[in-house]
Amino acid sequence: MHSFLAYLLAFLLTGAEAFPVIGALVPGTAIVIALGALVPTGALHFWPLVSWVTAGAVLGDGLPFWFGHRYRDQATRIWPLCRHPRLLPQGQAFFEQHGGSSIIIARFTPGVRAVAPIVAGISGMRPIRFYILDVVSAVLWAPAHVTAGVLVGASLTILGAVAGRLEAIFIGFIVGLGLLLFLLPRLLRILVARLAALREPILIWSRARDTRFRHTVASLLDPAKTELSGLLMLACVLAGSLWLFLGVLQDMIAGDPLVYADRAILHFFEPYRTGLAVEIAIVLARLGSGPVTLAVAAVVLVWLDQRRAWRATAYGIAAVIGASLFSAGLDLALRRPPPSPMTPGWSLIPFPGGDLATASALYGFLTVIAASRLGVRHRMMIMIMTALFIAMQLGSRVYLGIDWLSSELAAAAFGFAWAASLGLAYVVRPIEPVPPWSLVTITAAIIAITGIPAVVLNRHADIQRYEVGYAGSVITCDAWQSHGWETLPARSLDMLGGFVQPLSVQWVGRVDALRKALVREGWRTPPVWTFRNALTFLAPHATPSEMPTLPRWDNGRRSDLVMVLTGHGLASDERLVLRIWKSGVYVIAPDGRVLTLKIGEIEKQRLRRMFATLTIPDPEGSMTSILPVMGRGLPAARLVARGSDGSPVLLAGASSAKIGSCFITQSQGRAQ
Repeated sequence: MHSFLAYLLAFLLTGAEAFPVIGALVPGTAIVIALGALVPTGALHFWPLVSWVTAGAVLGDGLPFWFGHRYRDQATRIWPLCRHPRLLPQGQAFFEQHGGSSIIIARFTPGVRAVAPIVAGISGMRPIRFYILDVVSAVLWAPAHVTAGVLVGASLTILGAVAGRLEAIFIGFIVGLGLLLFLLPRLLRILVARLAALREPILIWSRARDTRFRHTVASLLDPAKTELSGLLMLACVLAGSLWLFLGVLQDMIAGDPLVYADRAILHFFEPYRTGLAVEIAIVLARLGSGPVTLAVAAVVLVWLDQRRAWRATAYGIAAVIGASLFSAGLDLALRRPPPSPMTPGWSLIPFPGGDLATASALYGFLTVIAASRLGVRHRMMIMIMTALFIAMQLGSRVYLGIDWLSSELAAAAFGFAWAASLGLAYVVRPIEPVPPWSLVTITAAIIAITGIPAVVLNRHADIQRYEVGYAGSVITCDAWQSHGWETLPARSLDMLGGFVQPLSVQWVGRVDALRKALVREGWRTPPVWTFRNALTFLAPHATPSEMPTLPRWDNGRRSDLVMVLTGHGLASDERLVLRIWKSGVYVIAPDGRVLTLKIGEIEKQRLRRMFATLTIPDPEGSMTSILPVMGRGLPAARLVARGSDGSPVLLAGASSAKIGSCFITQSQGRAQ
């Protein structure tokens, strides 16, 4: 009855938990979980509760930090810190041990949470750093605890039945994550130490004779010239990029599943290519377009030349020219047109993969130059920034339909491999004195100076060009019934490019009419995904009718209708699942109306118990034997067989009267 008071209570108690000393006595976490348990009842709502809890957490940590930062020495003489002199040294020791991450750790640690913010302020932590960590920790903490309460309130009964399984999964996850975090750094240190131990014998061998190969090996491993960890990073980038490039290239040449997945991914993004998402993608794609990359290359290479970094300049020119020429040659050899015509002003060269390959090679090599004079932490930061920038370019171009995913993956992989190769050749000789942060700043400034005007000047034209306009083929009803049905795909295509179940149902008309007809025959809409029925996958005695269906796409298109049939001669742990998708084909009725042709599959599923913990619906293949029975309940249905393999296909449409050979429903003299 008083939901606002509940939100206010969550805000106040969450904030009070971070106040020095007394915060350890405030049951804010317990109250938040208890309020979260009310969300499934409808008394409270999830996102408003999360927002209030997040705001309380941010403010609760922020005020003690401000107090400690503002007063520092005086803070220790004010109650309640003056009554507990041990707390401050203990908090400082915790803060010195964990550094900035202590703010995030303390958020999830009762007791420490009441000391860490004021200790951070007294210790002189920069405010901007603290408040960023404060917001990040609150954004992580609030949804986690509210969700825990929602799970508790969703179903105490089913949680009681699956509690042991939840504990087993949770413990297994924590143990696995702990082992990964514990072992990975140690394995890397062992690998570097082992390579360092092998370096001396290999150096002795390489210096024993004066040959070109041995001289190159000695230059690579000379500790006075190169750093072993940097060489190892470049070698890993080169090996991984070449592996990805050759794998994608093999799929493109052989027409393997990745090529089929290209079109599925293009169709998948079509419904979401609108509004703010399109504008963001256009901005990202414009920042990586050919003219922007060319401007960055020109300015940065001239700057390197003026600083007498001539080897870096020469390798930078080789990065741009080599990547551009290779991508052009690859596109000419494969002769694979992009999904949409190339837009004037986008590309360095008139080939869709050229922009990303050139950008990957240029920015990858500039990263090598900058990272060669930095420590490991800053080196990793710059490498991650470069990888994220190229990944955003790739994602935005695929999302907008500028190019295929496989072509963009091949372009980016080759660009990074080419940059790593040039980087290895560059670091074997003494590093030139290039200021790393100046290089990073100039590169970012040129991207902004040239990219922002390109975005602004072309904004309206780009939005009109890339907002989705659905296209498809059109046939008449006569053509569809006589032979057109057989030209449609015979099997559904998943997002990974694999052909799955036979498409044994074709329906002309609205899905509502099909749903009503199926309901009369005993089919039901599956349960909508909720916190409660998601837990049925852990329940020991789940039934097929209780479990929601897993999503599936055909050629990237989301299903328009999903229906489930249980009973009717099926075993107690079996069910049939019917999925219907748009086909991209439109049928013209005799009265001139354009009807959507939909295609569907019928899959048989059996519940399987896995690891004595999970219950999953296991597909057992297509269930075409149900088609004759199903056809008796659908209007004007007709069962046909494919000429290629004889597989049955059920043709039907929304009708009560048949005019010519097309399905039309008459209602009060008006065609529906």
